[in-house]
Amino acid sequence: MWQGMHVLTSSERDHVDQALKNQEMRVNRLQDNVMESFTNGTTLIHTTGSAIGQVNALSVLSTSDHMFGAPNRITATTSYGDGEVIDIERNVDLGGSLHSKGVMILSSYIASVFGKTAKIPLTTNITFEQSYGGVDGDSASMAELCAVVSAFSKQPNRQDIAITGSMNQFGEAQPIGGVNEKIEGFYDVCVIKGRHHEQGVIIPCSNVHNLMLRQDIVKAVEKGEFHIWAIDHVSEAIELFTGKPAGEVSEEGSYPINTIFGIAQAKLNALRK
Repeated sequence: MWQGMHVLTSSERDHVDQALKNQEMRVNRLQDNVMESFTNGTTLIHTTGSAIGQVNALSVLSTSDHMFGAPNRITATTSYGDGEVIDIERNVDLGGSLHSKGVMILSSYIASVFGKTAKIPLTTNITFEQSYGGVDGDSASMAELCAVVSAFSKQPNRQDIAITGSMNQFGEAQPIGGVNEKIEGFYDVCVIKGRHHEQGVIIPCSNVHNLMLRQDIVKAVEKGEFHIWAIDHVSEAIELFTGKPAGEVSEEGSYPINTIFGIAQAKLNALRK
């Protein structure tokens, strides 16, 4: 322990927590409005069950003196086409250049997985549902990839899990900002919609050292009542969302049929024929 370092007593810790809560109450009007939209159902979100082509991503909203996290629903749909991934946010000028870069990177990864020997016979559309302002940054690229793979394979993603993290062209998870606010935002929405002990958040391993969460969430994690999964590769997220292995490619370029990539590959091959 550092010399001269003061360890807070239980009473002092309670005073600090109360001071932080009082400060938050003074500046969190926007946060209250956003959370109210989850309470009254204005913002659509599921924190139980599963759905195809749908993922709960995490974003950060901020004012001049307050920052907080909230989940966003990302959806992906497919139709017969030429392999293009269409970023709806970009097409309507709501997506910034960094978000567009993230979509191009995940498109490159999808092509490397499913398009090595033949063109992908699908066009994919991805969007942030109920997003009426600008979207920027690449911290949703792993979430978008998981939505697209679910749409390809027709395998449902768990809705009691949310994810944040960017990825590179090899599928490796990359760190993002605001990880604490994002986790706390999803936890709060789970409380609003109904808590159960399987809920949790996926983050990049490289963000673990940034974790400094509220005590109620720390206690829930310690009791196994809320989960934080730290991953190195987007395939780990696919496995958590679907409950099935993502799949390892063979020398011939195929994936085992009982894996998510194998199921998607079989469906794409059927379309090619």
